[in-house]
Amino acid sequence: MIDRQSLLAAGIVCATLAVCGVRGEEPERAPSEELRLYLQGRYVYERQCLDCHGERGRGDGPWSEGLTSRPRNFRSGVFKFRTTPFGKLPVKADLERTIRAGISGTAMPTFTNLGNQDLEAVIYYITRLSRAWKDESLRAEPVQLPTTLPDWFAHQEEKEKHVERGSALFGASCALCHGEGGHGDGPAAGGLVDFWGHAVSPAALSTEHHKGGDSPFDLYRTIATGLNGTPMMGYADILGKEQIWDLVAWIESIEGTAPGEPN
Repeated sequence: MIDRQSLLAAGIVCATLAVCGVRGEEPERAPSEELRLYLQGRYVYERQCLDCHGERGRGDGPWSEGLTSRPRNFRSGVFKFRTTPFGKLPVKADLERTIRAGISGTAMPTFTNLGNQDLEAVIYYITRLSRAWKDESLRAEPVQLPTTLPDWFAHQEEKEKHVERGSALFGASCALCHGEGGHGDGPAAGGLVDFWGHAVSPAALSTEHHKGGDSPFDLYRTIATGLNGTPMMGYADILGKEQIWDLVAWIESIEGTAPGEPN
């Protein structure tokens, strides 16, 4: 049962933050609908997210202690997994994907059974936890990402040529952090910190599962847009599409290998 004080406080928050939200994706809503979404989103958050992300969304919930990958601090307005350019806020579909799919190798589980209304409400609530969502300079349209694989992906002999190119490109552009074999053990790996001041390790790309997703399209997206709040920058404006696909092909070729094994 929601008491009158909580209802009033939520109403004030909704009125104050009504201009927040995910770029171009929130329809005009009556104040009563804003309030309903906020309260429903808070209800879902407190039952599904609070233990890790904390009561106020600062990533300091009671289960956060001891986790290698820290829960997201929603107050900062910094989100790693997006289709938008590096440094920009995600769009609604990005948040939906992360919540539904979870993040491999972390305590962030999948929420495939969360109803669509609850999903919409909790995203609404999360985007009210940071003032970053009111900053128009942080909003951007998604990067144009491919929806089909290059033809050569289906022809092993031709694909091997791209794997070789990807290997050379990786050595020149990525090995400093990720290591020559993609095991996350490059010479710069030991001194990296994230936006929040926590020590971070480069991804071991040789693992079978990746935080941003395992498909070639997921790998392409991560390389193109980078991971906000980490030293992993976006390469959409630095590398050509073919070069990114070459890197994807090489990463797929080393999945499941261990340090010291030939790639």
